[in-house]
Amino acid sequence: MLTPAQLARRARLSMPLARRENALRTGVLDPAEFRADLVAHVDELDPVLGAFTGARPEVLRLASLPWNPSVTYNDTIDVAGYPTTLGIRAGHAPTPATSAQIVRLMANQGLAGIGKVASTECALDTEGPSRNPRYPHVSAPGAGTGGAVAVAAGFCDVSVVADAGGSLRWPAVHCGATALRLTPTPALLDGVHCVSPSLESVGLVTRSPADLAWLWRAHELARALGLRTEPGWHPLRVAVARPPAPVHPDLLAALGRMRDRLTELGHRTHEPPLPAVWEMVAPASALLAGEASVSFGWLRREPGVALRPGTLREIERGEAVGSVRLAGLRQTQRRAGAHLRHLLTREFDLLVMPLETRLPGHRAPAGEGSLALVANFAVLPVLALPVALSCEDSPAGVQVLAAPGREDLLVTVGEAVAGDAEFGAGRWMGADGA
Repeated sequence: MLTPAQLARRARLSMPLARRENALRTGVLDPAEFRADLVAHVDELDPVLGAFTGARPEVLRLASLPWNPSVTYNDTIDVAGYPTTLGIRAGHAPTPATSAQIVRLMANQGLAGIGKVASTECALDTEGPSRNPRYPHVSAPGAGTGGAVAVAAGFCDVSVVADAGGSLRWPAVHCGATALRLTPTPALLDGVHCVSPSLESVGLVTRSPADLAWLWRAHELARALGLRTEPGWHPLRVAVARPPAPVHPDLLAALGRMRDRLTELGHRTHEPPLPAVWEMVAPASALLAGEASVSFGWLRREPGVALRPGTLREIERGEAVGSVRLAGLRQTQRRAGAHLRHLLTREFDLLVMPLETRLPGHRAPAGEGSLALVANFAVLPVLALPVALSCEDSPAGVQVLAAPGREDLLVTVGEAVAGDAEFGAGRWMGADGA
C-alpha cells in the first residue's frame, strides 16, 4: 500500500504538462523539489519496473528540469555517451560518439534527455524486460517497452521509440499511454538501428493525447520535423474499419466508442469494408521477418553474443523468406502503400481501426499478422490510444491512420477525443511490485 506522501509525489511527477507549466510559472511547483522527487521515485520504483537501461541520478538532477520536458530514448537509438545494446543482455554494447538525428532534433526543441530505456532483444524477442506500472497483470512487450513504462510511471514526460511493426504502439496502449508514429523519412532513421528499414519510423510516447498536443505545439515539433503545422480541418471524413477476422467484443466496443465520439464532434464517419487494407497484413509480416533477419542475423556470429531463443526463432523465420521473395514483397508494399495513401487523400482523411484483434496478453495463432502492420506497410503516420477498459481490466486501444505528413490531424483528433485525462490515472504499482 502506497503512503499518502508517495501518492502525492507520483501525482506531481505525472501532472499534465500544461498544468505543470502553469504550476511552475505561479510558483506552486518548486523545481528543486520536483527533481528530488524524481530521483527518489526512480530509485524506489525502477528496480521493480526495469525501464531504464541504467539510471543516472546526476542526469535526473539537471537544473533544466522540470521547465524543460524530459525525454528518454529506446535502446535501438544512438545517444552519445550511452551504450546501444539493442536489448542484448551481454556481449554487445557499443557506445556511439554521436547521437541519432531525432535525439539532436529533440534537444534543439528544448527537451532534456535523461537516458536510455529498455527494449526487447533486437526488438524481436517477445519477452519484455520492463513491467507495466499501471496494469501490472498486463505485459508490455516490444521495442518500446521501456519507453512506455517510463512514461506511464512518471519517470519522463515523453519517450522516443522506433516502430517497425507495432513495437511503439503495443506497449504504450498496454500501459494506458498514447503513441504517435511519425511519417517515415531517411533523416528520422539516421542513427536508428532498424529492424526493418522498409517499415520503420520513430515515434513518441506520452501519458495522454493532451500531453502530446501540448508538446507538439509548445515545442514546435511539427515545424522541426518539417511537417504541416496548420490545425486539422473540420469536418473530417473518417473511415471506421472493422477487420473480417474475429475481433474480441471489447475491442469492437472500443472501436464503436471512438466512432461515436467522432460523430458527436461533427466528423463524417463511414464504415467501408476496405478488403485491400486487410490484405496488407500477411505480406507486411513476411517483409518484417525477412528484413529483420538481414538487419540482425549477423549478431549470431559475433564473439561473446548469445541471443535469446525468441530472437533466434524470429531471425530464422526471416531467413526462410529469401531474397527473391523479399524483393517481391517490397514491390507489393509500394503498390499497397500507394493505394492506401490514395484513399487517405481522395476519399477519407483518417482511417480508424482496432490496434489488435485480441486483448493484451492473448497471443495470436502462428502465422496471423498484426493489424498494427498496416500503417508500417503503407508508410503512414499513426496515433494509438486506449479508449476503454476490457473485461480483463486491460486497456482496449484503437489506432488512427493519416496520409503522410498529416500528424496535425492525428494530434488534433486525439486531443479532442480523449481530452486531458490520463488513461489509468491513479493506478500505481507499489514499490514491492504489487
